[in-house]
Formats: sequence, C-alpha cells, structure tokens
Amino acid sequence: MPNKKVLIITYFFPPCNLTAGQRSLGWAKYLKKFGYDPIIVTRNWEHVINGPEDMHHVSGKTLITEENEDYTVHYLPFRGNLRDQLYSRYGKSKFVLVRKALSLIELIGHHFITSLIPFSNLYRFADKYISDNQDVAAVIISGNPFELFRFGYCLHHTHRLPWIADYRDDWNTSNVNESRGLLDAFLRKLEGRSERKYIGTASCITTVSKHYAEKISGFTGVPGYVVQNGFFPADYTNYQDLEPFDEFTVLYNGMLYPSQQIEVVLDALKQLVDKYPEHRSLIKIRFPGILFLKEVAARVEKLMQGYEDVLWMSPRIPRSEVLTMQAKSHLLLMISHRDAKGIPSSKIYEYLGLGKPVLVCPGDGDVLDETFGPYELGFIANTNLEALEILEKHFNAFLQQRNVVESTDRSYALKFTREEQTKVLAGILDQILPRS
Repeated sequence: MPNKKVLIITYFFPPCNLTAGQRSLGWAKYLKKFGYDPIIVTRNWEHVINGPEDMHHVSGKTLITEENEDYTVHYLPFRGNLRDQLYSRYGKSKFVLVRKALSLIELIGHHFITSLIPFSNLYRFADKYISDNQDVAAVIISGNPFELFRFGYCLHHTHRLPWIADYRDDWNTSNVNESRGLLDAFLRKLEGRSERKYIGTASCITTVSKHYAEKISGFTGVPGYVVQNGFFPADYTNYQDLEPFDEFTVLYNGMLYPSQQIEVVLDALKQLVDKYPEHRSLIKIRFPGILFLKEVAARVEKLMQGYEDVLWMSPRIPRSEVLTMQAKSHLLLMISHRDAKGIPSSKIYEYLGLGKPVLVCPGDGDVLDETFGPYELGFIANTNLEALEILEKHFNAFLQQRNVVESTDRSYALKFTREEQTKVLAGILDQILPRS
C-alpha cells in the first residue's frame, strides 16, 4: 500500500535557527516510516534570526523546493506587509505611529481577510498544491503564529480535507499572557471567536501536554491528543562525556517569562555562595542567550546584585555552543510558571538528550514533575531550602570530583525521542483518516 501524502504548514522550519522549527522537522524525518509522505510548506529563512526584529526582514526571492528521501519542503519568499517593510528598512525608531496603526489593522483584519496576514502566500501555495495534487490525504498546521489556523479553516472549506491543528503553545486558554486594557480585551475576544471558528473545522488538535490538550479541547470542542516535542539522539552524540567547567556551573537555557519564579533558585544559589565564601570563585550560574531580550536580562541582573561575579549572560549564540555549555555544566535548570500547568519547555527534551542532572525549581505538580520525577538525574525543589539542599549536595560532589548519581539508565530518556513522538502523531492520523 503506498504512503499517504500529508501537507504540513509551519512558519518555522530549518534552516530557521529557532527551537520551534525542530517540532515539524521531527515529523518530516520520521513520518515516512509510519506510512505517510510529508510535504512541508514554510517561509524562507535565508535571513538569520539574531533578535525579534530580524523576523521582519525580507527573506528569499523565489520559491525554493528541496527534496530528500524523507520529505519535500517548499520555502516561500517572505516579503512581509508594509509594517514589516518599514521596520526592516528604517528600524524601530522611525514611523512608530504608522507601524502601530498598521499593526492594529492587521490584528483586527486578519480575522476576516486572509490576504492581510503577512505570510498569506503559504495559504495560496497550499491551496494550489492541493488542487494540483488530489492525493493529499490530510493537512497538519503547526502554530503559532495562530493566524496559520485560518489557513486550515479555509482549506477545509475549499477541499474538505481532514486537518490537525497543532498547538506548540495554547492560544486563548493561555495563563501566561496578561490582559493589558480594553483594546487587548477586545482583541482577545476576537481571537477567542476565531479560535473556536477555525478549530471547529479540524478533525482534532494536538499539543505538547495533557493539561494543554484538556484546556484547548474544552475551549474548542474538538478532541485533543498529546504529541510531545522530543529530541534527536544524534544531536547529542558529540556532547557526551565532555570535560566539565572548572567552576561548579548551573545553567538555564531558554526564554524566561515573568511568571517563572527564577528568584527561588537564585536566592538558594546566593545562600550557597554565602555558605562557602572560600569557594565563591568556583560557583557560576549561566544564562546563554538571555540578552536576546534586554528586559529579561535586567530582571536577572537586579536579582543578582552583589553577586555579579557569579553571573554569566550572553546574547543569542550558535546552538552548538549552547549545547557544549550545557554538556559541560554540572546542573541544568528548569523553572515552572506560577499558577500555571502543562507548560513543557522544549528544553526538557534537550536536557534529557544530553543526559545531564536537572534541577526543577520550583516544581509544577504537572508535566515537569511527571517527566523528571522518574528520571534518575532529576531533582525537584519547591522552596529555597529544598533548592539549597540540592545545590549543596551537587556542589560538595563537585568539590570531591564525583557525581551525585554515578550511573544511569538511558532507556527512560529514549522514550522522548522525536521518532517516538512522530509514531504517536502517525497513530492519530491513522484514526482520523478513512481506511482505504
């Protein structure tokens, strides 16, 4: 029986250097093993992303199609809209009011007019591709940007194909985004209307945790399934058994949101420094990439006043360098969100792939605890005192040149590979597609 074609529409895909591109890449690499031929539709990523402003730049001039034994990918030029072009050409200091007005028009208008979406060429390409290839069996759309889900809604009405709305994050059910006044409340209400409308035509939703699946399914009325992010084992082969840093190093990699209580572990780390003043120079906490967002870095700097010698921060740096830092660190850090469940950072799987000790602080009573609780190298702390106890245990092991856990079983981590999660996705496709 020949494989069934599945069209995957995703904004992020390699060579995009953002973590979001890895989710759809995993499906692209492994779906063929489970009876599906993936065709990827994405935007061009010739312009390297070093900061949020780089997302606005024109990238690519013509359609680029690449094929390999696992998948086909179509890279479409990104032109952006007038707002993007103004930002790209003149920077953020000029035409501020004009750009704000254009942004507001887009924020309202894209719910009604597809062409107002800056990357609507992805929709037009997908529409024509399906018309020209009647053997496409299903569509998967991975958000965010959540405007992509409008494409699924429109494609379903035109072609009557089953489609899956894949959420890397939740949209209107999010506990992380706070309301910012009447205009924001109006826009959120409009988005809620669109989310229910668009997703109401999907066969199901997929997302990264059980809590998300339950929330989104309850909001949209569409069945929800969990497909975790996972990791590629081959990505970490060259990072095993590297010589650790000379200093005892705790490392946090990734975005840091206001709802994440970083102060719990930072207070514990400062207590560790105060408790071992003779070894102060041997203690370090690293935040690679945190200078990507200046306000986030400022928050950490303020919390670490008086302990600047212990703190290390950097702008966004190549992934290979970050992986090397993580592999050389003694303890990797995960931080839950205050009063929020089901937010599994993609760093979970990177940490598992590296096979390093992980401190979850504070725990979330949900996906972080469920993932790292059974893990031999997982340590969970909910208070400063608990965090200090774990830090001190690892620091003393460092001073004695030994590991807290001397040997581990890698089989647990291998449950979270991209291939295993793609197998889950293929099982969902098997359920929603008619049997031939």
